[in-house]
Amino acid sequence: MSDTHDDQLATLWQGFLDLPFPQSCYRRFPAGEDLVLLDSHLAGCVSAALTGPLDQRRREALRTGIATVHRILPELADDPGAADYFTRLRELAELAGAR
Repeated sequence: MSDTHDDQLATLWQGFLDLPFPQSCYRRFPAGEDLVLLDSHLAGCVSAALTGPLDQRRREALRTGIATVHRILPELADDPGAADYFTRLRELAELAGAR
């Protein structure tokens, strides 16, 4: 992994940490998905990627989470804050998975 990629991931992560979790997502379950749990799983994997290589379990969690975000984003289109939040989280997860 190049320093540039690590730096990009770290910079985007710091910016993401400043975002509040959208209030509208606490009790919203698009396609039956718990958005709080999805956020927690993906954020945990991204955080772990910043400290070293991911194990197979976290890599699989990233793949599953990225696919889930892709699937639910159309259902978040009516909530720009939620859509932006999960789009950013997906981008971070994709970068972490490429690490």
